[in-house]
Amino acid sequence: MAGRSNTMLGLRAAALFVAGSALVVLPVALGLGAAATVTGALAGGLAIALAGAGADAGRGGLPLRAQAAYDRGLAIGLLLASLGFAVGNSPQAALLFATIGAAALAINLATRYTASPGV
Repeated sequence: MAGRSNTMLGLRAAALFVAGSALVVLPVALGLGAAATVTGALAGGLAIALAGAGADAGRGGLPLRAQAAYDRGLAIGLLLASLGFAVGNSPQAALLFATIGAAALAINLATRYTASPGV
């Protein structure tokens, strides 16, 4: 059971890396415009950085409470960006950011931010 939290944190890091990569690539690939491309690049870079910083609890890693807070903040930020794109009449960008924001929120809610004994 001790390895379960390490596995969850590893899956969290992998999922954030994939989500961040999608945020960087998809707005350009789908031709969503400058605003979605810049927002996706910034949010995607942040997601990739959070994935890397939280992948290991060693030197340079974030404390688990900070990981949880930053992950939740990223998810809420993506959902708010989705709302902004919806209001700005960019439904494709709104759908992309809502989907990835909901996935980030699901990752945050499913992850147990606890260290294994001895870690």
